[in-house]
Amino acid sequence: MKDQSSGGQNFGGAVAAFRPFLLRLALLQLQDKAAAEDVVQETLLAALAGEASFQRRASLKTWMVSILKYKILDAIRARRRVMPLAPIGPNEEDEYDLTPFDSLFDASGCWAEPQDAWSDPSTVAERTAFFRVLEACLTRLPERASRAFLMREWLEHEPAEICSVLQVTPGNLRILLYRARMQLRVCLDMNWEPRT
Repeated sequence: MKDQSSGGQNFGGAVAAFRPFLLRLALLQLQDKAAAEDVVQETLLAALAGEASFQRRASLKTWMVSILKYKILDAIRARRRVMPLAPIGPNEEDEYDLTPFDSLFDASGCWAEPQDAWSDPSTVAERTAFFRVLEACLTRLPERASRAFLMREWLEHEPAEICSVLQVTPGNLRILLYRARMQLRVCLDMNWEPRT
């Protein structure tokens, strides 16, 4: 297999090939096509300009996603406006007893015990098949749950900041993250077979 991440035109072509994937991630977070296009364009330019600094410790895709992450954070900080979203019902939190599931997560919201295929995230993240399935699973989540999950797990926002952007209470955010994690787990269990 030819190394697409080395040198000149091959590197530029490999970078450009990730544009649709990066655009979907940016659009999901920013909810604005023009802003998403801008951050993806900035990401592609930064990747091309940083070819010499790409040390291949991670895959090209992983490296570019990390660049995009910071471009999205910059865009969110720059626009400093909250997009109005319909609130979740005030009693929704009371409708679910989440006590049995609390033991599945630690205080930071991560799995208390790594699940079989997720025991080594750096290895799993390198697998192209995993990225495809994860992307498909994320697009199947309800929009608000997907945004909450990506803001917390991918962009590493603090819960208070997520509550402010999504206009939800901490309890509602907890429910959104719980539902997103459970739906992603089910989707990944059904659609992704890790190599053994």
